[in-house]
Amino acid sequence: MFKLVINEFNKYFNRLGTYIMLGIILVFMLIGVFLNMQFSGKYDNKTYTDNWKTEVKQDIVKYEKRLAEISKKENDKKSMKDITDEMTLGERMSKLQYYLKEDVKPPAINNFYQNLLDTGSFISFVTIMIVIICSGLMSREHQQGTIKLLLIRPASRLKIFFSKYIFAILASILFLGFTYLMSAIIFFFTTKMNPTAQLVVQSNKGLKMINVFEVLGQQLFANFIFIITFAILAYALSVIFKNTALSLGVSFAFLFFGDLLILFLQGKTKLLEYFWPVNWNLSQYLPTNPSKLVDKDLSFGFSLTYDIVILLIITVVAAWIFNKRDVAN
Repeated sequence: MFKLVINEFNKYFNRLGTYIMLGIILVFMLIGVFLNMQFSGKYDNKTYTDNWKTEVKQDIVKYEKRLAEISKKENDKKSMKDITDEMTLGERMSKLQYYLKEDVKPPAINNFYQNLLDTGSFISFVTIMIVIICSGLMSREHQQGTIKLLLIRPASRLKIFFSKYIFAILASILFLGFTYLMSAIIFFFTTKMNPTAQLVVQSNKGLKMINVFEVLGQQLFANFIFIITFAILAYALSVIFKNTALSLGVSFAFLFFGDLLILFLQGKTKLLEYFWPVNWNLSQYLPTNPSKLVDKDLSFGFSLTYDIVILLIITVVAAWIFNKRDVAN
């Protein structure tokens, strides 16, 4: 089976299209950094010295004065800068007060760790690339007429099935790793390094102090589960439908309309927690998520178990169909 997996790697990573996908991911990340640099304020890159407590207190007073100044203006007379400051300075001031309370030196607003954690918001785009690859893993063999050549090999059908299955998972890991590695390199040169690994974030229960490395590990795991969920789904549909366009369309329907389905059903049924789209994004349980859970009965353990069970069922069904299917049909 190892040789079959290597064969899949050679097949896809010798194609220009795969590197174009990685390039597109990189380009969109750079565009995001460029826009952030263009619209960042004069306070975003400010760092604090060893006398940081005094400096933080001075900034808090300055922000309070600025907000008081803005509040005296009528809404129709506020400039764009006034509106922006009104939206951001309140939260910024609250975070500085929290750092003072916890006796932790605050980083610059545009700091390395915060931007690295924000990479999680880019995962849906990475997932699109993985779905494009996995939707054609088996259907392409049927459409190009190479499936019969594949099946005359000494390897059993199940070995062939799981070699592509393993490739789908490994490709997901590679794309995820590439995204975070590029983020780390880009932000190392474009942001201010944090003085500590402690970071104040806005959670669904208010401000919270986190350890960046602990949360980053949790985020990587959650994003890994999210990506391989769609990688396996797309691959299974590729096996079942034997049509790349159809498997791609159905996979995208799940990806794009899952959240819409949740919004539509929210508050209309008590069974919402048993819908797959509610459970496949484990990032909702991270302390960096400011949104409340769509169902109060949801838990990380339940969602992870649910995802694993669904993926096992999908895998077994797809493997059984591939093993029993008459290739002539």
